[in-house]
Amino acid sequence: MVLQAADLKKYSYFSNFSNRSFDFLVEKITTVNFPAGTEIIREGERGDSLYVVKEGQLEVRKKVSLNREIKLSTIDDGQIFGEQALITCSLRSSSVRAKTDIVLYKLLKVDFENIILQESTFKAHILDKIKGHAKYNEIIRLQPFERLSPDKMTCLMEKLTEQTFCIGEDIIVQNEKGDSYYIIKSGRVEVLKKGSGEQEYKKVAELRKGDAFGEEALIRDDPRGATCRAIDETTVYVLSKIDFDEIVKQSYLEIIYPDEISLPSYLDDYIFIDARITPEYDEEHIHGSINIPLEVLRQQCNFFDKKKKYITYCLNDSRGMVAAFLMKNRDFDVQYLRGGLSGWEGPIEVGAAEGVYLPE
Repeated sequence: MVLQAADLKKYSYFSNFSNRSFDFLVEKITTVNFPAGTEIIREGERGDSLYVVKEGQLEVRKKVSLNREIKLSTIDDGQIFGEQALITCSLRSSSVRAKTDIVLYKLLKVDFENIILQESTFKAHILDKIKGHAKYNEIIRLQPFERLSPDKMTCLMEKLTEQTFCIGEDIIVQNEKGDSYYIIKSGRVEVLKKGSGEQEYKKVAELRKGDAFGEEALIRDDPRGATCRAIDETTVYVLSKIDFDEIVKQSYLEIIYPDEISLPSYLDDYIFIDARITPEYDEEHIHGSINIPLEVLRQQCNFFDKKKKYITYCLNDSRGMVAAFLMKNRDFDVQYLRGGLSGWEGPIEVGAAEGVYLPE
């Protein structure tokens, strides 16, 4: 079937083209077919074509480590892809794979360059889309958001704002009410804590680009447990508590109920982590659990074995939920015990522990 100008006018990218540009497109664009599973674009290769989806669906995927890639988004009928590498003369920033059998319109790089010289509106549209892609790719690679689904990422993009803090400026203050979640875009932040009756803050951690903070007060609905202060001029992404609860929190919290856990073999299946402070753990804890208070867990859980399954808990739910959140957004297989120690019907231990230790 011969391609007609009318076949292309229905696509928003081409709708305002001049007749001359439509004639050129009809002459230069080709129709190509691929079966499901075909890799149309490969990350790291040089781009030679632009594509428009006539029929079918594709997935956009990106490597985030040597052996791991994440799904960035899907591409459906009528959408355009492959333009970024052409207009920026860069290598492909992600891979695109056919999810279903697909039919595409293909435009070679040299013909694409001729079109954008003729159609300034088309070029502006493409540049706007690239700008949005760049922000999307930057945000999804931040650790707290790597596991979000594409639809939640789209929603997140609309809700995130940016805020910049001067050197020495407090971003959050200990004992104040928590209303936002923060992710460092650039700069450094020191975490400072002051005990009851103490006059001076003690530095307990330092956070850098990609690190998140502020989730504990939001999940537990408690006052801020520490002050976070900018070491350098620091820019953060900010997400309100309402949006954090709706978009992020539910994506990272998986519940397990006590009656879902097999007794007495539960320690063969899971590592139980008690996220309370050591004196609380010493008083009473689930038999076989290990004590890793939240502050220790926050700093050390990256070193745990990701091949194992974990259950976090506290007396009720709050610190167990925070512990599970921290571990889940670092890609651990973890659930929090609904009802915590209060709802546990298995064996309990009473007495001092042998100190805090980490799972092997």
